[in-house]
Amino acid sequence: MMDVKRIISRIEKNYILSNLKKEERVDGRGLWDYRDFSITSDVVASAEGSADVSLGDTRLITGLKYDIGPPFDDLPDEGVCTVMAELLPLASPLFERGPPDEQSIELARVVDRGIRHADCIQTKKLCIKEKEAVYILFVDMYVINHDGNLIDAGGVSALTTLLSAHLPEGRIGDNGLEWTGKYLTGDDLIKELPFVITYGKIDDIIFLDPNLPEELICEGKISISVTEKNITSIQKSGAATFSIDDIKMLGKKSLEIGQKLRKELNLLQYKSSNK
Repeated sequence: MMDVKRIISRIEKNYILSNLKKEERVDGRGLWDYRDFSITSDVVASAEGSADVSLGDTRLITGLKYDIGPPFDDLPDEGVCTVMAELLPLASPLFERGPPDEQSIELARVVDRGIRHADCIQTKKLCIKEKEAVYILFVDMYVINHDGNLIDAGGVSALTTLLSAHLPEGRIGDNGLEWTGKYLTGDDLIKELPFVITYGKIDDIIFLDPNLPEELICEGKISISVTEKNITSIQKSGAATFSIDDIKMLGKKSLEIGQKLRKELNLLQYKSSNK
């Protein structure tokens, strides 16, 4: 991993911090403003669902693939969904080739946890035959450009990919697995839309959607996943501390921001059945 001190100087750090103290950002945003989202679905022809999502200059391409296999013993009538992330070296000089590092593991786990704990995917509808065969879904996120806050961009990219899903419908017949010619789509599979919302903290200043320079000097971050009415998961990273009052305030703000994103992004338009 490249030394952060070679990326951002003390002068730039002080400039960013002085602006934050005035409730301003170097890119012109306020403390509670997102950068612009750009979303395109069905961008990978060979995938069973895909999305190209940008948050400012941060960009991810996500694809959905599947396998058929036996269910877990304790969930005999439910399918499985796994989220994975790869930080491509072309996306940033901070990324290197090799096995998954802490940042890619955090990205995958936080996005996965938000989806899993929100009852987003109707896993029982991924069952082909109880105790015998279920769909195993793989949501693979590839970071194409890194300009901070991969988690929120990844969350939207994963949701859009799942909504655009078109899985060949299978059943177990006399000769084993057979295809019906029909498809399972986002209408069949998706119940809730959990948005993950990330804040950075420097000194006592908390702000939404840190860009890369802000992220590099953050003392810590916190990501809160929300459905329309509930908080489903919270993940903190870094050395910064968040008080109980901070958590309560951010929980309330996340529900408000989630409602706004839900309306502005209108992710339901990317359901494959709507095309």
